[in-house]
Amino acid sequence: MRQRRASDFPRVRLIRRWTAVALLALAAALAGCGGQRTGSSSDGDAPIDIPPGVAIESRLVDRRGGVPAPGDVAPDFTFTFANGETRRLSDLRDVKVVINFWATWCAPCEEEMPDLQRLDERGDVVVLGVNRLELPDVIIPFARERNLTFTLIANPDGDIVERYGAKNIPVSYFINRDGTIGYRQLGIMTFDMMREQVDRLR
Repeated sequence: MRQRRASDFPRVRLIRRWTAVALLALAAALAGCGGQRTGSSSDGDAPIDIPPGVAIESRLVDRRGGVPAPGDVAPDFTFTFANGETRRLSDLRDVKVVINFWATWCAPCEEEMPDLQRLDERGDVVVLGVNRLELPDVIIPFARERNLTFTLIANPDGDIVERYGAKNIPVSYFINRDGTIGYRQLGIMTFDMMREQVDRLR
């Protein structure tokens, strides 16, 4: 019904491109939150295995102002996997979608991850985890260590995060099959809460 996997390949060029930015992001993370994860470093010459569900780039498409609310059409965005395949949120019309905004340093976000994985495995809903301002080099080991296979989207520019008003995380949007927002959840959820909201989607 849908493809949410990308083939693995060495990221030598991407690693070189991200090295300087990653050092700046690391310094900012340490200054902002002592408990933030920094991820493991790479030497730029070793191939890195990218988990199938990690989208290494993303871009906001719908730049209209205002934080979206239930009843609004969910602002569209693109996300690109390591093999170059690009998808859009709007490609998932006729499918129930949960967009979860998270970060590796966010303890409540991490606590939700197993339940989000379980929700995605139901087969009747697609879970998209949009990361808040972190680079793929940080997201990749996080996903691998936790065996996460649902789509995790790097958004280091923060345009998607800002458009959805995800300043405090976790934040989750439950999207109806017609692309409208059915529910917005601020804060952590249990699996039963997730399931209840998904079952209410049209």
